[in-house]
Amino acid sequence: MITIIKEFNFTANDFFNYLDKQLIYSIKKSRNNDMPVKLVSGIRYQQDDIETVITTYKRGEAYEASFKNSRMDVFISYHTQDTENGVKITFSEEIKNYDPASHGKFNNWLYNVQLKHGAKKELKQMADNVKESLLV
Repeated sequence: MITIIKEFNFTANDFFNYLDKQLIYSIKKSRNNDMPVKLVSGIRYQQDDIETVITTYKRGEAYEASFKNSRMDVFISYHTQDTENGVKITFSEEIKNYDPASHGKFNNWLYNVQLKHGAKKELKQMADNVKESLLV
């Protein structure tokens, strides 16, 4: 599992406002209807061939979800905490179907480097999207 912690100059509420819009859009699209969506822990939906389960949803505090299909099994989480300067976000990602025991030390090191780089990029993109949504 890779974990990245970074502080941003917006609030946890701003983060969840953006996340909620994205989740609600995805869920409505997967259900092929415009019925209201209540975001709670345990929601399941299918996007293309990916089954998504929101395992934890506590608005303003935590979002955790798993994404599975025949090729991948990924778990991500965002935990937020408001600070004096904005919000501290802890982003974690785990590729559950990667078995380090079946790879050598160098390959595991390289895999972790790539995973950490991807996690940093994911968190930056999410923060950029939140900031952009505040301008609208």
